[in-house]
Order: sequence, then C-alpha cells, then structure tokens
Amino acid sequence: MTRKTYLTLLASLLLAACQPTTTPESQDLVVIEGATVIDGVSSTPIENAVIVIDGDTIQAIGSSGSVEVPPGAQSIDATGKTIIPGIFNLHAHVARTEGMESNDQFYNRERIQRDANRYLYYGITHMVSLGLDQEPMIGFLADQRAGRTGGARLYSAGYGFAAKDGWIPNNPNLNRPTTPDEARQLVQEFVQEKQPDVIKIWVDDRLGALPKLTPELYGAIIEEAHNQGIKVMAHMYYLEDTKELIRRGVDGLAHSVRDQEVDDEFLKLAKENGVTQVATLAGHSSRLAYADGPDFLDDSGLPVLFPAIVLETVSGQEYQENLANDPNLESAREVYATAAKNLAKVLAAGIPIAIGTDSGGPGRFQGLWEHREMELMVKAGLTPMQAIQAATANGAKFLGLENQYGTLEPGKIADLIILGADPLEDIRNTRNIDEVWMNGERVNRDELPISTAPPTAQERETS
Repeated sequence: MTRKTYLTLLASLLLAACQPTTTPESQDLVVIEGATVIDGVSSTPIENAVIVIDGDTIQAIGSSGSVEVPPGAQSIDATGKTIIPGIFNLHAHVARTEGMESNDQFYNRERIQRDANRYLYYGITHMVSLGLDQEPMIGFLADQRAGRTGGARLYSAGYGFAAKDGWIPNNPNLNRPTTPDEARQLVQEFVQEKQPDVIKIWVDDRLGALPKLTPELYGAIIEEAHNQGIKVMAHMYYLEDTKELIRRGVDGLAHSVRDQEVDDEFLKLAKENGVTQVATLAGHSSRLAYADGPDFLDDSGLPVLFPAIVLETVSGQEYQENLANDPNLESAREVYATAAKNLAKVLAAGIPIAIGTDSGGPGRFQGLWEHREMELMVKAGLTPMQAIQAATANGAKFLGLENQYGTLEPGKIADLIILGADPLEDIRNTRNIDEVWMNGERVNRDELPISTAPPTAQERETS
C-alpha cells in the first residue's frame, strides 16, 4: 500500500468516525422542542417542553432539561407554539350530506372517507358517528382498523334504536322494538351483524308530535347492550326522561337537557352513575349561529374542505335573514340558554363533560364545529383548560381508549395538534392550526382527499 493510499484510507476512516451514528432506531426518533404543551392531564401547561416520539409512541415528555434528547433524533423547533392532544368528538354524523342537501341516499364509502378527512384536517383524531350509519361503514371501519385507509379514526353506532313510528318516522332502517324481549333480541342481532362501537337510542317525542321509547323498552336495550359489552348514548330532551335513562343505566347523554334547568336529583344521579355529559352546544346553536351573524366563515379551512355553493349560501344575506326571521327562533334561543345553564351546573357538580357537536349536516362544518364547541363551552363557564380536557382526555375515557389516546404522556400514541397561538389565552386559538400529527407522523393536510362526485340523478330525485 502506498503512502498516498494509506493516508487517503486513514482520512476516510477518521471522517466516518466523526459522523453522528444513525441507528435504525434513531431514524424513527423525533424530538419536538420549545413549545408550551397542554398534555390533557395537568392543570398547568408544560413550558419550554420536549416531546420525544419513537415511531408512533411518545417516549418521553417534560420541560427542557428534564428530558434526555436521544442522539441522532430528528429535531423540530416549535418555539412559540402550543401543543394539545388530538381531539375526540363523541357526537357527529358522516356521509349523509352533499352541498346543502342531506339525505340517506347520499350515503356511500367515498363520502365516509371525505368526512373522515375533513375531521382530521382540523385535528379531530377520533370521531363517533352517532347513528344513521349504513352498510358501507362496516367495510370502511374494517379497512381503517387494518391500516388500509386513513382519516380521523371513526367509531359507529350503526343506525340506532327508536320508537315505532317515532323519531324519523319514515326511516325504515332504525331498530324499532315494541316489547322488551324484542328489544333484547334486536340488540343481540344488531351487535352480531353490525358490530357497533356504541349503541344510540332516541328518547324524544318532538315536543309531543311523535311517540318515544318507553322506559321498559330502552331499559331492555341498555341492559342487553351492557351484556354485550357496549355503552349506550341517548338522544334526549326532557329532564324527567333523562333522569329515568340514568336510572336505567345509560352511559352518555348525547345532548343537554333542554326543557328546564336540571335539578339536584339529576346531578346526584349523573354523578353517582358515572354518566358522561356531551353538551352538543354547537348543534343546539346552529340556527342562532347564522341568524345572529356568523363569525367563523372566514376560517381558512372552509374553502379547502367544502364546496363553494355551501359557503356562498350560508354567507348570503337571504339565508341568514330567513333564519333571523324564523318565528321559532326565540324558542331556539331559550332552549340554547337552558342547555348552557345546565352545562354550568354539570360542571360544578363534577360530572364528566366531553364534546359532541352534531356536525355533518348542511352548514354544520365538520372539524370546525368541534373547535366552535370548545368556544361555546368556555362561554358557558368552562375554563379553556377544562374545555380542552373535555375535548381530549374525557372523550378517550368514555370510549375506553385512555390507555393509548387522549393525553400526551409517555407510552401513549403521538396524536397531537401544533397551534400557532395559545388557547389558554383565547380558546379560539385552537383553530390556529400549524400542524396535525397522528400516529407519530405529520399529517399532510393539503393532500387529504376531500372531494366527491356530484350527487347522481337518482340521489337528487330521492333527496
């Protein structure tokens, strides 16, 4: 070996020795540094935080200096940002809306995927489609859980249960038992065939216009659902119905009580029975939002996710004036005020609150509506920190997913939202989204497919 060759080889070896070692493990390591982290657990945020992500899992999290930064990890500077966990929504709907029309005939696999992507765009990583789901949802869920398709993680209540000739009287797809034995049998068949994640029941007579499920019927549904290991969420309206639902074992309230303010008996029952309150304030205020002048239509995500015809319609003077002149508007305003007062009472009693929005209909913008729900919760009396915990940790706990999701802690899946401003100063800053992360990876929000084919002639005829 010549001296020149020897020196060249020696230089190469020295250069290699000076390079940082990158093992296969360190290639999967990501460190996000400098942000303020609201982890969903603590009552105070973590300032100047370090989050170490290994693959899809949070390896370590804490303030700078308390967490060892692994060598060779990819470093992301999030100084000046705020990070919150991915959001859970326990009450929404998918695939039934196209433009300003909503109908079962629109329901298909493509629209399920579109709507799952809309939710994920806004950082909603888990969403319960609470009733009115059809056959395509079963295949979608199987593919999503096998990793063959993406979007927000969906959970389904299938179609749900209502009284004979009751809620949505012309809809043939709802389960409509007439005896307790039939109710139990329908639950067994429903669980076996549709594999729902939760079961939804409608206990509402539309202010006396329709029959509603009796306690004997919904009691049998709840009991059999629990035998099958499945929780039950109730659409309800009246205080007395709600108290009986709790006595019969219902797990979650998909709406606020709206006929009157809740009393001490309700609060005691709900607290002792571990009921979760989903306020659905955004849903209850949908007409008011437009009649009183919407302040959310300038959101940058809306023209990306929703058709121009929808934005033109709801932004228009005619649409908003029609709602403002609705003779039932004052009644809707009173109902909403009651719901907001009841949420404050539920909060004071220490009853778990999670978010739900009833989003998915025309003008009820999927994704944005969930952020608006947090804003309305704060107006009703929650602190921004409590609203964020309702939208994250509490939703995960209701679904039994708290060991993996809902908070930012070591060992949990790295679902998070990086915000450009502090939501503890103004809860509306949860809409100021810089990045969404899911399973430890940055979501390319700009490439989420959200378009669908226009409704077919058959769809339009039947809508």
